[in-house]
Amino acid sequence: MRGIFITGTDTAVGKTTIGVHLAKTLRQNGQRVRVRKPVETGCERLAGSDALQPSDAIQLRAAAGITDTLDAVCPYRYEPPVSPEWAARLANCPLAIGDLHAACLDGVGSDDFLLVEGAGGFYSPIAQGALNADLAAGLGMPVLLVVADRLGAVNQTLLAIEAMEMRGLPLMGVVLNQVAQPENPFLDNHAELQRWLAAPVIHQTYNSPASPQLTQWVQKWLG
Repeated sequence: MRGIFITGTDTAVGKTTIGVHLAKTLRQNGQRVRVRKPVETGCERLAGSDALQPSDAIQLRAAAGITDTLDAVCPYRYEPPVSPEWAARLANCPLAIGDLHAACLDGVGSDDFLLVEGAGGFYSPIAQGALNADLAAGLGMPVLLVVADRLGAVNQTLLAIEAMEMRGLPLMGVVLNQVAQPENPFLDNHAELQRWLAAPVIHQTYNSPASPQLTQWVQKWLG
């Protein structure tokens, strides 16, 4: 299966923003992209309806330009802004990791490029007794790690990568995402991560389109 599993060191690190950039870049390079965010929490309920709007999945679907239904992209949706495992328990309907795995592959052809975004950080509980790490391991695709550019990023990145190595997962690269205006003039996480890692580290600046480095890197990775 050709594809990328997008995960993060934490929640709210910009996984969806990077996923949107990737989907657009892949399309520009002639790839037929299938996006999957199999479970999303914190969904808004439409007024006068029971329907839940998965905002991340909606953005990914639009970026990929596919005709897949929203139910195919994100079949499991919950309103509480908590981990998927906990949200499913609150709904009294435990979520199985096998269901999420099947949802990621459903409708994906051999010529498609699969882009999967997890929920929360790499070790966040995503299903009953299972973590995002377990979903990534089941799919076996290269992992792209998104990290918020803030104090503590180096520690969180190295811990997440060690967890991936323990599962035999290939690290595609690290995206250091500037999720807010920089406030610490002494901080240079990009240089520090490059010093510690053999994998490429791409810096995405705050509130900007996809960095040329990210686009060029994906194009080079595609060969």
